Amino acid sequence: MRFTLRAAIILAVLFGLLLPATINGYFGMQAELRNLNQQFAHEHRRLTELLALGMQDPLWNLSPDAGQPLIDSMMNDPRIVRITVVDNSGGGDTFLTANHPERRSHSLSSDTEPVIREGQQIGKVTLEMDNGPGIQALERKQRQYIISVAVQAIISIGLIYVLLNARLLTPLQRLLRQSGQLARHELDEAFTWARDDELGELGLSLETTRQSLRQLIGDLEQKNLQLEADIISRGQAEEALRASENRFRRLVENSSVIPWDARPGEWRFTYIGPQAEALLGLPLSSWYEDNFLANVVHPDDRHLIYQLFGQTNASHAPQRFECRLKKADGTDNWVLLLAHTTTDSAQERYLHGYLIDIHQHKTGELELEHYRQHLEDVVENRTRALAQARQETDCLSEVITQDLLGQLRRMEGLCQILQDETARQQDAGTRTYLQQLMIAMQGMHSHLDDLATLQAFSQAELQQEPVDVSALAQELFDEISILEPDHDVTIEIMPGMQAHADRRLLRIVLHNLLDNALKFTRDTRNPLIRIDCTRHQDRTIFNVSDNGCGFDMAQASQLFKPFQRLKSGSHHSGNGIGLSIAERIIQRHHGRIWAKSAPEGGATFSFTLD
Repeated sequence: MRFTLRAAIILAVLFGLLLPATINGYFGMQAELRNLNQQFAHEHRRLTELLALGMQDPLWNLSPDAGQPLIDSMMNDPRIVRITVVDNSGGGDTFLTANHPERRSHSLSSDTEPVIREGQQIGKVTLEMDNGPGIQALERKQRQYIISVAVQAIISIGLIYVLLNARLLTPLQRLLRQSGQLARHELDEAFTWARDDELGELGLSLETTRQSLRQLIGDLEQKNLQLEADIISRGQAEEALRASENRFRRLVENSSVIPWDARPGEWRFTYIGPQAEALLGLPLSSWYEDNFLANVVHPDDRHLIYQLFGQTNASHAPQRFECRLKKADGTDNWVLLLAHTTTDSAQERYLHGYLIDIHQHKTGELELEHYRQHLEDVVENRTRALAQARQETDCLSEVITQDLLGQLRRMEGLCQILQDETARQQDAGTRTYLQQLMIAMQGMHSHLDDLATLQAFSQAELQQEPVDVSALAQELFDEISILEPDHDVTIEIMPGMQAHADRRLLRIVLHNLLDNALKFTRDTRNPLIRIDCTRHQDRTIFNVSDNGCGFDMAQASQLFKPFQRLKSGSHHSGNGIGLSIAERIIQRHHGRIWAKSAPEGGATFSFTLD
């Protein structure tokens, strides 16, 4: 942690004031506590002995009334919690006792003393005392001491801060500002100091330094002008020196970066770093042989070398490419070649650059590319297999559904014939069984139709277009309310709601939600259905709310499962497929649907479309 000078000095003063006071107070309080405990133990013992002496005659005469005044007198001491006098002649029974348990506030101390008369123990007394009042007095004294030390420390810090700021910190800030001016070469303003202390002497020293720097910079500027004149006159010598410095700067003997120089058209190096010998395992002298590059460059990469070393290459732009060089053992080694074209003083071009060994990196890159292509093939094959499996599943599901529907129709026909036969025979039991069988087959027929519908919506193609949701909801409500003229319900539709969706499928979603709301508000007084929308995180959320019987949110996970119904009985009819169809359609639009409700508190179904 970085402390400013002000904070460091104040902290040091604070510790210097508080540490001695704290140590002194601590040891002083400990000494007082020991003295208090010793005094308490002495008084406890004295009172116990006094009580034993006072109980001799009452115990000897077996007269509790004679000892009661002494007991009452001693209980006037607020430190005494309990007194017990035991009579030995009575088999150890309690002779006298007094107890004030409410006086116990700290640690309880007990002392027992035998009562002796004429050399014989006739009983014993027990005195229990609590040193709470003494401890509390000591704690009050300790708090007063802490407050006194804190007030002294605050006053001392305030005085020290004022003096420190006026005599030290403000001048130091001025010195820092003037030092910054020296660092920025702002030397025109004089540093004036009228103090006669050490900081004043330091300020005067800064002024002397400013004057010296100003004179020195003036002299340096004059000398720089002379040096520039000398540099212009020795331009050729400086150019040769810079070329030599550039070459030696590229010589990194222990680096994997290998510097090189070459002449275009010669197909060999005029200079190569000594690291090249370890790159291909070839002696360094072979790198300077004619046509060296033509012999070691891989045939598929030679066109890159031709472009770089050809006489017709007049480009001065930096070039870089990857190529393979043949090693002494016949294997290929990937290298990165960096090249620059420069013109010397004779207007002749020469090449210089670096060779970098990238064999491991390139090998790993090629392996990753191979793995990536293999992974793409695997993913494509798996995708094709999944699509084929889904198509086969859809076909199988359609065949099974149609087959089951055909069998159900045949069974319904046979049952109808049996029902007609039993009607003539007046067999009530058989007719009841046949009616139950017909109802079960009709329910199964409805389930199979719903499954076919659910599958059709899952495969339907979307035809998205702008849809006026408000108008569509009003149209649907008008159609549904005609079928239920006895159900007087109020509907509130927010105007201007728009969506981009498949109008046909969105109509089915709203129809199912409205039908659901009408169904569960039949037993509600003043039924109300509200359709509106809100915006959240750049998405439109459509809501269909009612004040019907609602449902328990613990069952919400069953809402969108096919053939799952939270209400049973004829009053709330249906196969439980409507919300499942709505969810499939919403998912086809890349949206989400959810519900919120409470028993007898209405329900709200919300959904998004993208």
